[in-house]
Amino acid sequence: MRLSRCIGLSAALALTGLAVAGCGGGAEAEERPAKSSARGSAAPGPSSPAPVTEKPAPPATMLTAAARTVRPEIAPAGGEKVGVGQPIAIVFKQQKVSEELRAGIEGRLKVSTSPKIPGAWHWNESKGDTRVHFRPEKFWPAGTKVTLDARLAGVKLAEGTAAAGDRTVSFTIGDSMVNTVDLKTHKMTVVRNGKTLRTIAVSGGDEGKGFGTREGIKTILGKEGRVVMDSLSIGIPRNHPDGFYGSYDYSMRETISGEYVHAAPDNAESFGKENVSHGCIGMSTDDAKWLYGLSLKGDVVQVTGGTKPKPMDHFGNGYGDWNLSWEQWLRGSALGVRTGG
Repeated sequence: MRLSRCIGLSAALALTGLAVAGCGGGAEAEERPAKSSARGSAAPGPSSPAPVTEKPAPPATMLTAAARTVRPEIAPAGGEKVGVGQPIAIVFKQQKVSEELRAGIEGRLKVSTSPKIPGAWHWNESKGDTRVHFRPEKFWPAGTKVTLDARLAGVKLAEGTAAAGDRTVSFTIGDSMVNTVDLKTHKMTVVRNGKTLRTIAVSGGDEGKGFGTREGIKTILGKEGRVVMDSLSIGIPRNHPDGFYGSYDYSMRETISGEYVHAAPDNAESFGKENVSHGCIGMSTDDAKWLYGLSLKGDVVQVTGGTKPKPMDHFGNGYGDWNLSWEQWLRGSALGVRTGG
């Protein structure tokens, strides 16, 4: 059987800090999900407002003449329309942030939403970077308008190091797109705004060869179109039985390590029957074109049904944020729930 070609290069990976690796293999992210994190524990319904009493934020510690400054990277970009699974992501590249300073920093990160949607920040360190992400308890409601006011200029991050620059970023949540892949039945169910639009025959990663598709909740990191995929990037020679080289259309990236949803016409005989790829979700060109046209960065892809479950990384390999329960998420926050007002 042929394996789907599942690795490409992308310019849309600035917030990850990871090199591209192989579909379902290659370099692993630093943090692995805790065993207590159940599949889909974030609950895939939309968020709804609830009464919130905010914990007061202490004053941030300021450095007026820092020896070093770090300009944080922020996603999504201003003016973007993104899917319901897109968190706000702030990354301090190659910089640790002292834990005792985090409450003051969170107090300088104001998230306003219309309608008002409570949420919380969560801190993570991996690959030398410090990340702080914001999400609601459940997926964003479609149509939500979000503004981040990050007043970080001069805020102390560590001894001798401060953040550089204040930023304001506004974006909009698009239609709700939740795509559920069942690796056992080899089907993807596409649900838009609560209505099932199509069930697509797919082929996932070949678990027997160690190329299983990561399970859990992922989001679309980018719509990359035609992507050149080369097994050399994951250490497999092109002339090896599992080697590959070629370009594949309607490719949407799910993980930094190389999992995509994409057209895989060379695997047509396997759609709906067996999993034969290196970890990507392959489908017909017609189905991939249709899905690509409806999709946004930040749309949800939830994968279940593997015989040898390979959980999605929480951080550092894309957005695995939703695989943490709300209780787990809040344990990573310095201030807890914020009103979103």
